[in-house]
This record gives sequence, C-alpha cells and structure tokens, in this order.
Amino acid sequence: MVYYIACGVLVLCVLFGIKLLSSVKTARAGNILSAVSIAVAIILTLYYNNLTDPGIYIFIVLGLVFGLITAKTIKMIDMPQGIALLNGFGGLASALVVLVMLNSGTSASGFEFYTAQVALSIGLITFGGSMIAAGKLHRVIPQKPVVFRGHNLITVILLLVSSVSIVKGGTIANLAAGLLFGIAFSIRVGGADMPITISLLNSLSGVAGGIAGIAISDPLLTSIGGIVGASGLILTQIMCRAMNRSLVD
Repeated sequence: MVYYIACGVLVLCVLFGIKLLSSVKTARAGNILSAVSIAVAIILTLYYNNLTDPGIYIFIVLGLVFGLITAKTIKMIDMPQGIALLNGFGGLASALVVLVMLNSGTSASGFEFYTAQVALSIGLITFGGSMIAAGKLHRVIPQKPVVFRGHNLITVILLLVSSVSIVKGGTIANLAAGLLFGIAFSIRVGGADMPITISLLNSLSGVAGGIAGIAISDPLLTSIGGIVGASGLILTQIMCRAMNRSLVD
C-alpha cells in the first residue's frame, strides 16, 4: 500500500512540474521538480523490486555520467537533435524492457504477451524515427524530404507486417518492421517540419513506456509513460497551430 501511495505522489509531482513549465517564471522550478520526481521514482523502483545486482548500479552511474556530460557540452542550437536522440533512447529503452521480458523464460499471459509486442513495435518506431530526425537536424542526413518510389505502399506493408507479427508473436519480424517503419515515416519529413515530428516522437516514446509498464505490471512506469504520451501529443498540436501545419500531413 505504501508503494502505491508513493507512486501516486510522484505522479502528481510530475504533473505539477509540467504545469509549472507553462510559465517562464516557474519553468525552472517545474523542470527541477519533475527531474527530482523521476530520480526518486527510479530509486523507489529499485528498492521495491529488490534489485541489488551491482551491474545495474554500474550502468546507472554510466548513464548518469553520460547524460550530465552531454547536457553540459551540447550547444543550445543543437538542442532539437539532442531531444530527438533522447526520444529515441526512450523508445529503445521500452523496447529493451519488453525484449527482456519476452526472453526471460517465464510464462506470460496472453494479455501481457501481446501488450509487450505492441510496446516493442512502438518503441522501435520511435527509435528509428528519432535517429533519422536527429540526423536530419544535425545535417548528417540531407534535410530535404526523401520519398521512395511507392513510399505509401511501403509504409502500409510495414504496418501490416508489424500488426500480423504482434498477433502471431513474431518478435523478430515485429522488431524489424517497427524499426523500418520509423525510418520510412521520418525520412520523408523536411527539416522545416521536423520539430513537429520530434514532438510526435516524444509522445510515442511515452506511449511505448506506458504500454511497457502495462506489460510488466509496473503502475509507476505506466502512469509516467501516459503523462509523457499525453503531454507530448498536446505539445504537437500546439506546434502544428503555431507553424500553420496539419498533423495529418
């Protein structure tokens, strides 16, 4: 019971932190509050699940150091591609969580199995799309839209393959189709519209995390993922209006 109460408090803190971001005067405090809440959530998850393997903490420290160095050294002009990379890492993290679950050897219910497959697909779509977005913004990839012959047909086929793989439990096919769809989806967007794409991918990273949380029965991950997914979609709509663009386009 104490764990669920603590989860609820942390979720409310993250929500309040996001609310504070709507004002210039309170944005810094909101950012700090949300970041501290996520840090506490990580510690709570480690404690609740009794995760004491030293290897886990070694990689947590490595990730923390990498994140701090990157945040300190990245230029503000390069921040959009930095955000794109973080979106991609979020999607990849969710995909890795469910991959470990699917290959752990423990029996999963039908609901958990199919939910994990959905999280895997969305996580890889987010990762593939975000890497292309970051590459375009950093001019590693040409910023102009890249449209293949039969591009629409390719994306439809990839979606069908992914859908069938989810139903049939074809993890490898689902992984490949999700990754390729993310690439095909993002590469046809021009550099001028890429901020909207990044915002949408940010939402998808939250959706992937939330669904992964459902698959592994983690209420905290489910809630935080839902918050990221919803807030990212709202931000996408705001950016579309500000840039006079259609989200469907």
